[in-house]
Amino acid sequence: MYSRLYRRTTGKRIFSAVNITFLMILAMTMIIPFLNVLAVSFTTNLESYENTIKLFPREFSIIGYINLFRRVAIAGPLLNNTIVTVSGTLIHILLCSMAGFVLVRSRFPGKTLAVVLITVPMMIPFQMIIIPVFVTMRRFGLIDTLSSLILIDIVSTFSILLMKNYFESIPRSLEESAVIDGANEWIVFAKVYLPLAKPGIATIGIFQFVSRWNHFLPAVLFINSTDKYTLQIALKSLVVSSELTSTTQSVANNARMAGIVVSIIPLLLVYILAQKYFISGIMVGAVKE
Repeated sequence: MYSRLYRRTTGKRIFSAVNITFLMILAMTMIIPFLNVLAVSFTTNLESYENTIKLFPREFSIIGYINLFRRVAIAGPLLNNTIVTVSGTLIHILLCSMAGFVLVRSRFPGKTLAVVLITVPMMIPFQMIIIPVFVTMRRFGLIDTLSSLILIDIVSTFSILLMKNYFESIPRSLEESAVIDGANEWIVFAKVYLPLAKPGIATIGIFQFVSRWNHFLPAVLFINSTDKYTLQIALKSLVVSSELTSTTQSVANNARMAGIVVSIIPLLLVYILAQKYFISGIMVGAVKE
């Protein structure tokens, strides 16, 4: 009996040690490149050209960030990206929350069919509908406008179903109390369901914010004017091809790495601020049907 228990305990320890070692190695493959980018972004122009992995700059300098905003003019694409991401995310949250609320509370003919049709887009990748989407945007006169980037993924199956599942976990007694007090559908939605659905809202908000912040293909397809470039197009021009939109002068590696750091900071801040809601929201979406 003791030997069996000892073998189980030893086996669990070995298994845990292997898992921890594997996860640490996996984490290092992401942490070390990020630290290298961060370190190079704070180096001098000359030091940034050294072809080595850096964890700390030998000589601290912010010249890369100065060149990024002065010579490369990254402020314009950064502002465009912020407008598209914040506007699109807020509208996405509102529309998907409303759709989830309708699917939970309303009874109408064909409700089951509507749920089935909502799930169909999950099986169709964006690459398969690029041409129809482009033609639609052109017919509505939205090509080369930021509105086209806002309308892309304005609703999604994942967000609607997650909000539906979360709304189903809210006690109906709260809704009944509000109705007795004279609340209509809009008040029940805005005053009862939405405040109690913060984890679900945070979950779809984070997913949508990250997705929109990193949008590249839609921006390449729909945007032609340099003054409407988003951050990802500017970074591609800066990091990959070294083609600048505002100058033909070469840019040192520290400015390129500074651009990557600037693009990552908003994502980190959003995740840190909404982390506690994000985890509980994911759990609800995972266990409810």
